[in-house]
Amino acid sequence: MAADTDRSVRVSVPQSLAEEAGAILMDVLGPFEEERPQAAAGFPCWPGSEPASGTGGGAAADDRVVLVFYPPADGPSTRADILSLLPDEFAAPGVLEVEAGSVARDWVEGWRDHFRPIVIGRVRIRPPWEAAPDDGGLVDVMINPGLGFGTGLHPTTRGTLLLLQEGLPAGGPLVDVGTGSGILAIAAARSGWGPVVALDNDPVALVSARENVAENGVQDRVEVYEADTDSSQERWFDGATVLANMTMEPVSLLLRRLATLAARPVRLVVSGILAGSQEEQIMLIAHQSGFTPGRREYEGEWVSFELLPHRAEL
Repeated sequence: MAADTDRSVRVSVPQSLAEEAGAILMDVLGPFEEERPQAAAGFPCWPGSEPASGTGGGAAADDRVVLVFYPPADGPSTRADILSLLPDEFAAPGVLEVEAGSVARDWVEGWRDHFRPIVIGRVRIRPPWEAAPDDGGLVDVMINPGLGFGTGLHPTTRGTLLLLQEGLPAGGPLVDVGTGSGILAIAAARSGWGPVVALDNDPVALVSARENVAENGVQDRVEVYEADTDSSQERWFDGATVLANMTMEPVSLLLRRLATLAARPVRLVVSGILAGSQEEQIMLIAHQSGFTPGRREYEGEWVSFELLPHRAEL
């Protein structure tokens, strides 16, 4: 079948910032192809599938990475649009370049080439064109990748799912903040948590989440809301496990919001944080907000970790 003409957005950034840019932008623009120095142009790559940028090889300071997105027709496409989604460091002169255009590409077939079933602990994530497992030994989660917003391919999703399955036994209420595709909320519901509240402030992401919740048959356990941290309801967090696979700023806002509530979660699983300085900053904010760190999962440049209320240790 001939490929259709798709809209493309090429985002050029320094290698040192490519992982962070890709992780943030794929939540809005969907999955992408990555062009790196000394790599074949257009080689499909997902965040975390390459060695951590800036390591080995002695790359020159001006080496850049081009992230090629194929967003929806009404998705962001200008430099100002892209900058509004990224941290302030990307606004410095010469850091970010954006070029919008169109390309001949069958994006769905491209997804079929690269989105294969993946097993994370006891959870198997698969696209709709792959049959459900018949052995009954895994928690089956089907995610339609049409709108991006999380498919289990990123290290932060894997880290969150691994930590969710460790420690406290499954069960009780759960809140998935910044749900995206709904992948974490669905996996939690199918693993025994409930009721599950999934919230996001992006209407396009909510379309994806609601469709995936329905396709997985968990509408009776998962409620999807359009809300952000500030507009979330206090009762949702009372005695709940909270998942926050976002980025540093929204995770920080969530921790500070939880610190003001009388209702307290029993556990947080936080991801979307770069190991090192971001990790240290989040740990400080967590401590100030009444939480202490538990288990941690590292993959590439990313860290996922659980946080427990201080009083849980008394």
